[in-house]
Amino acid sequence: MGKETGQSVVGVIDNIVRLGVMFILAIIFIIMGVAMWDSNNSQELYKGSFSAATLDRNWTLLSRGTERKVDLPLELNTEKGEEIELVNALPGDLSDGMSLMIRANMQDVTIYVDEEKRVEYTTASIKDMSYYIPSAYVVIDLNEEDSGKIIRMVICPKEQPVVNEVRISYGNNVWFDVIKKGLPASVFAIIILILGVLMVVAAFVLRKYFNANTPRNLGFLMINIALWIISESGLRQFIFSRPSLTMYFSYILVELIGAMACLYFDEVQHGVYHRFYLVAECIVLGQVVLNVGLHVLKIADLYVTMKYSHMWIAFCAVLAIATIVIDIYTKRGRTYAITIIGMVCFIIMSLNELLGFYLNRFHVFGGSICIAMLFLMVATIIQTVYDEVNGVENREKMQTAMTINTIQTIAGAIDARDEYTGGHSERVGFYASRLAREMAADYDLTEEDILRVHYIGLVHDIGKIGVADTVLNKSGRLTAEEFSLMKKHTEIGYEIMNSLGQEIKGVLDGIRYHHERFDGLGYPDGLSDTDIPLIARILALADSYDAMTSNRVYRKRLTDEQVREEILKNSGTQFDPALAEIFIRLIDRKELSVMTVEGAAADLSGVVRKSSLLEDKLQRDLLDKVDIVNPTHIRMLCYIMKLMEKKGKEYIVYFASAKSMEKLEEQIKENSSNHDVFLLYTNEQYIIALYDKTEEEKFVFVNSVRMGCHDVKMVDIMDMLDS
Repeated sequence: MGKETGQSVVGVIDNIVRLGVMFILAIIFIIMGVAMWDSNNSQELYKGSFSAATLDRNWTLLSRGTERKVDLPLELNTEKGEEIELVNALPGDLSDGMSLMIRANMQDVTIYVDEEKRVEYTTASIKDMSYYIPSAYVVIDLNEEDSGKIIRMVICPKEQPVVNEVRISYGNNVWFDVIKKGLPASVFAIIILILGVLMVVAAFVLRKYFNANTPRNLGFLMINIALWIISESGLRQFIFSRPSLTMYFSYILVELIGAMACLYFDEVQHGVYHRFYLVAECIVLGQVVLNVGLHVLKIADLYVTMKYSHMWIAFCAVLAIATIVIDIYTKRGRTYAITIIGMVCFIIMSLNELLGFYLNRFHVFGGSICIAMLFLMVATIIQTVYDEVNGVENREKMQTAMTINTIQTIAGAIDARDEYTGGHSERVGFYASRLAREMAADYDLTEEDILRVHYIGLVHDIGKIGVADTVLNKSGRLTAEEFSLMKKHTEIGYEIMNSLGQEIKGVLDGIRYHHERFDGLGYPDGLSDTDIPLIARILALADSYDAMTSNRVYRKRLTDEQVREEILKNSGTQFDPALAEIFIRLIDRKELSVMTVEGAAADLSGVVRKSSLLEDKLQRDLLDKVDIVNPTHIRMLCYIMKLMEKKGKEYIVYFASAKSMEKLEEQIKENSSNHDVFLLYTNEQYIIALYDKTEEEKFVFVNSVRMGCHDVKMVDIMDMLDS
């Protein structure tokens, strides 16, 4: 119950995490929509005109009551938040329609021309603006009258104590360098965004046909990263009508990367590390909610708290690396070997972006991580396709294996019903596959063909399921009417397998035609010569060989020489002469191992099975007209024993008799377990079958019965073989 409760709690947390991610993404979409299309942008920066020249020399820096000449760009020695002034003279050859631009790196910037305020980009100038104002390009328009006038810039660095270069040009040329630097990352981001949307849509549409969780989660991760890159792009003043709003979704998007990556990695790694990833996802989501709350309450800006989120992103990266290393070491990584390459590339590039934020003040976001996303997407698609193709093949193999196992079970049950042919189907499968292997070179048979022959041999008599016991187990030869019913087993088997679907190529031919004769006198269709399918001609030999080398109720098995003579005598009439020649060659070279010992069934190592000994005794006793109490019960015990022998477990079988059968029955009941079986064989003899007993347990049972019933006689069935 505790385990089920734990799994239920984990399931609830899973749903909360996923709903949380989707809810935050929905809010971000809304804010981005407002930022792009809201026309209420009077407080936002004017795009200005394009330009191309610089005004970087001979600036006068006023700071802390001192002044000195400087050139731009410039790193300041002032404290963060300390206001400075830069003064210079505008060129004397200005004309109407020119623009001046400077990039504000999270700085308050106010620009005056001849003490006339031309532009103000500060926390105070924009309603509800964060102290850490987003970086932006500050642009003012110039005209001919501004030529030679004094320009004064008042700058208050909030985070990065730098002053960027100042550019002047005609028209909108001032944006050329900005576009040149920002365009590649923006184009990459748009491509990633489109591909991510396509991945999500494709995963949704195709979810009924394959496991779409991995590509779906990757699609959301790609969308998240693409939106973050766009929101951090130098071109955001072109993309958004209100670029100042980007700070709200830019910070949140970068914080979500860790959680989205964990969702994806968890699917790729088949949930092996689900609990660890779930903890990481909860922490990241909790940090996002906390950061937003602190910002709304004006306790801490998103920019300040984002640094703590970066720690958790790094933690997610370390967690992913650790799990990948473990999977590689334990060989579990083979299940997603293709994706590992993309995952490692993505983690490295993500950490590179993170380090670039702290170590390189002029870092352009997005380029490296976009390349990593493309690698990861390609790897994921290839892995998904490979897994699906491999999965189809595995499912087909499993379906075939299940069919074979079912057929083997049915075949075993049929053999158990037939008191004269216990283990017959298994032996025919072995003999047929051995003949097929010998024929392989001349008949172009592959290993798969040989294995198929073996399987078909196992089920060739499946139609006997429809033959009555009175016919199947009749002591003595069948009447003409009974034989006509027996012959129907080939057609019954054909119809059974045909209705199940032909999972094994050739199985229908093998079942229907294995009693056809080369001279055309066989059944059911009277085919002759090579009109008889090859598999049926192979089975005809294997089937007859087992019949001749096994005991029957009316005779003992034929000698090896008699078997050889029968095959030669019937070559060209009952058997395909070419196959008969190959079969005789196997016999003469002693390369065909008979799976019977003195006519009783044995395993491949030549050890007689106890179930076979019991079958053989039942056959001989029926032949000698011994009054068996219930032969059907004995055959059922044989079948149970066969099932256990295949699993490596055995029954120890005793034949027991005593003057007082009632007292013997009482002692057997008292000392046997629920797994043991005891049956009346004749009115004077019990069969006792002890299940999977150790030598000590066997000794205790025998002694206990003998102490309770002093005149009991118990004979192990294996001792009967020796005698």
